[in-house]
Amino acid sequence: MSVFTACIVQTHSGPYDKEGNLTRAIRAMEEAHAKGASLILFPEMFLTGYMIRDKLAELAEALEDGPAVSALRAKAKELSMGVVVGLPVLDQEGGKPHNSVIFIDRDGTIAGAAHKTHMFGGEEKMFDPGNQIRAFDTSFGRVGILVCYDGEFPETARSLALDGAEILCMCAANMSPFEDYHAVYMRARAMENMVHTLYCNYVGDEKRFHYCGQSCAYDPAGKPLAEAGTREETMLYVPVDLSLREGPLRDLNYLKNRRKELYHRDLL
Repeated sequence: MSVFTACIVQTHSGPYDKEGNLTRAIRAMEEAHAKGASLILFPEMFLTGYMIRDKLAELAEALEDGPAVSALRAKAKELSMGVVVGLPVLDQEGGKPHNSVIFIDRDGTIAGAAHKTHMFGGEEKMFDPGNQIRAFDTSFGRVGILVCYDGEFPETARSLALDGAEILCMCAANMSPFEDYHAVYMRARAMENMVHTLYCNYVGDEKRFHYCGQSCAYDPAGKPLAEAGTREETMLYVPVDLSLREGPLRDLNYLKNRRKELYHRDLL
């Protein structure tokens, strides 16, 4: 689907209140659908809140048949809407849960999931990191997911672009004093990889963290498509036209014009 409207939901999350967060997600889906959006994004760990270490295992869900995931899959199919949302996912091998973002396609299937690969600020005490960076096919195009801190490493976005990603969705719980980091990174990731970037962050306070918003979206030339402030809850509506990767941008084909023989072996 080369042209569509995405909705980025910049909001807070109720810690431990999975039922309440799920209800808010479904209402946001209905509102976005009524306004013509066919893809919607929520922040990192939205369904449970981020600071839930003492009940993490209790609130984590299985990827395929967890109750909140199943409810979102049913609603996605009902509305024919894609959903990108963060939650803790149980590890299939019995380890610690993953900090995950899943992509539910418009037919209600889970098209892909990303388990956060780069741990920040002691997250390794709570989560097992993911060990794979791969893009996946959806009805919207080929998509890559970045989970917050993952997007601060250029190698992650570049790996997804080399795997064919046309759209990068980044879901975050970014907080003060790092207000300006992610918007800068998302614009750079768009330009250097010639992809659309959609970035969704929290606002508000959760225990010791103050979340700094600044959700945004950029086209493959780095043109801002939507930008939010640092405090307000809002729903950004973003026009996505995948054909923008063609035309003049073809002369800036950074992926094709790389000279791998010159780079440090750890970058290959």
